Amino acid sequence: MYATSFFELEDQKKYVDKLIVPSNNDTFDLKVLEDLSLNYVNDVDYIIFTSDVNTDRYPHSKIIGNTNTRHINNKWEMYKKLHKNFLMPATYRINSIEEATEIVNNHKDKKFVIKPVYGSGGVGINYFNTNIQLDGDFILQEYIEGKSVSSSFLSYNSHEISMVTTSDQIIGSKMLGGNDFLYCGNITPLINSNPKLINISTKISKMFKLVGSNGVDFILHKNNVYVLEVNPRIQGTFECVENSFNINLAKAHIDSCNNELVEIPKLKNFCVKLVPYSMNDAKYALRGIDFLNDCSPSDYLYKKGTPIATIIVSDRILENAMGKAEIIRKKVYDSII
Repeated sequence: MYATSFFELEDQKKYVDKLIVPSNNDTFDLKVLEDLSLNYVNDVDYIIFTSDVNTDRYPHSKIIGNTNTRHINNKWEMYKKLHKNFLMPATYRINSIEEATEIVNNHKDKKFVIKPVYGSGGVGINYFNTNIQLDGDFILQEYIEGKSVSSSFLSYNSHEISMVTTSDQIIGSKMLGGNDFLYCGNITPLINSNPKLINISTKISKMFKLVGSNGVDFILHKNNVYVLEVNPRIQGTFECVENSFNINLAKAHIDSCNNELVEIPKLKNFCVKLVPYSMNDAKYALRGIDFLNDCSPSDYLYKKGTPIATIIVSDRILENAMGKAEIIRKKVYDSII
């Protein structure tokens, strides 16, 4: 098993034969990981994606999952495909700050954000202001204030789905060093989940002919459900789903791609995933802290705004899981050297 990552993760090395890491990861450009992984594509039998890479660059016969995702990962193309069928924030493709300013001035009752056409994890998303520097095409999108949630489901060749769960998304947590839109974790499952999430996820799966493990990001605003993103791959809720339902999600992904019906187990635990980001350039003494994953070597210098590790805590009682996760969060930041 080969894996690519922007970070030299010590714990991940226990589970893979080769961890492929770029020598320079200042940009965190997925194309860098694509270029590296393509050097090994002939050495592997199958490929599974966990990020929004350009699948067209890989041999489709080796991919377990969705092979044509460019039109889904492209936020403008996805919007054009879905906005007539689902409630979505008003979205515009722009190539100049002047064009964006004109649109914003024509809708003074709304807030707007700027997004890159391609991107995930909230990276590169900012509230609109006239001082933003644009490089190429961007998305200007209406900002909908509400609860960020996501669905996780398995899709089959028939384009029916098995809903696994819905989750709370932790976005832009200042306590985790995140900016306004940065992905900072999940809480699974979502309490009092809206039935519309299942219905919408099913329809989107059929429209895009998805297979395997997929997800949709939503904003819940009052009684309205807004579609925000479609994730045609294994999502960031992966660990939470496995811990909450005691399911091997990698096997479930492969089985559903082979059109084998997967039985979803009953809920076992609530799971909290936190991603703390470094608030300054610093080193952290993480060894000995329980429930930590994705840890770099002890002498690694974390640059401000980069993830330090991943906290995964589960418990049959939600408040207990959240309390344990908060204790670990404090230990991580207190371990600064």
